Amino acid sequence: MLLKQAWDGFAFLLVLIIGLLYTEEIQVGWRVIETSLSLLAVPVVFNKFGDFSKERLHQIFYAFALGLLVAALICLVNAEVAYLQSGDIRVFFFDRLTEVIDSHPTYLAYYLITVITFGLYLLYYEKKRASPILIVVLIAFFFLTLLLTGGLTTFVSMLLIFSFFILKYLLEDKTQKQTITVGVVVVMLICMFAFNALNREEKNDYWERFVLWESALNATPDIILGVGTGDYKKVLYEYYVSHKLYKFADSGYNSHNQFIEIFFTNGLVGFFSLILLLGRPLYLSVRNQNILGTLTFFSFFIYGMTEVFLGRYQGVVFFVLFHQSFMTYYLSHKPTFSLKDV
Repeated sequence: MLLKQAWDGFAFLLVLIIGLLYTEEIQVGWRVIETSLSLLAVPVVFNKFGDFSKERLHQIFYAFALGLLVAALICLVNAEVAYLQSGDIRVFFFDRLTEVIDSHPTYLAYYLITVITFGLYLLYYEKKRASPILIVVLIAFFFLTLLLTGGLTTFVSMLLIFSFFILKYLLEDKTQKQTITVGVVVVMLICMFAFNALNREEKNDYWERFVLWESALNATPDIILGVGTGDYKKVLYEYYVSHKLYKFADSGYNSHNQFIEIFFTNGLVGFFSLILLLGRPLYLSVRNQNILGTLTFFSFFIYGMTEVFLGRYQGVVFFVLFHQSFMTYYLSHKPTFSLKDV
């Protein structure tokens, strides 16, 4: 059962370990392996579960949302205290908002997107006694926090989620709950575009990413194996310096793209192992016509276009938690071709 649940994660971890054999910066490589060990540890925990029901899957989301609610409240209360002391409104935004919980705002944004998606799903599909008012209030709170993180690139994932619910609403019979859901989506969509129009501070972030992607691709010495699990910092730094990209060299930037980063470090072997890792739960979600799973895992492909989210512990644990939640659920139930409200 353990191998069935997590063979794709084990394969990805194995590729990283093999990359140690031809890396010069072995200590850096071992730190990468340490960061990725959740791909092994979390499946061991989930393997202890027996029948993994829909209710248990939802409980994972509820627990995650509760923890995120506490974290968001800590950030906002700390920002309010800092504002009363300094009068600087910037304490409510970006990394200054999340520094109290020692989290990068982009990762907090990913967590918020996942919980907002789950809330919209409950509001649109759940037929049990979930309070629509409570769900709307929580969605509004999480969305406000998402805006304050200021991660403009993360809004691409929200556009995907919003588009899905709007199209579903237009193409099928309407209920009152579905109308409320789409109304909430439209309001959030307007707020998101308005916030982006007002927030000009990070507009130059996009062209920087193109330069980072190009740099990592051009610095790749071997398309089959890459530079090795531990040499990515050294090789990329040397490339930045040789091409007079001193700003990137001084900041130690990575490629800011999960797919390019794994190609750079572990070549095509690593790239295809990443596709398996991200694609397997998405494929099973589509095959089972599981809307919640499809939206959750398609978003990870979007995250991978702008960040190396598997390069940080908080990103690896975040991914593998939901990877194993859905994998365990799918393996506990036979595939079905009817639409599941999960």
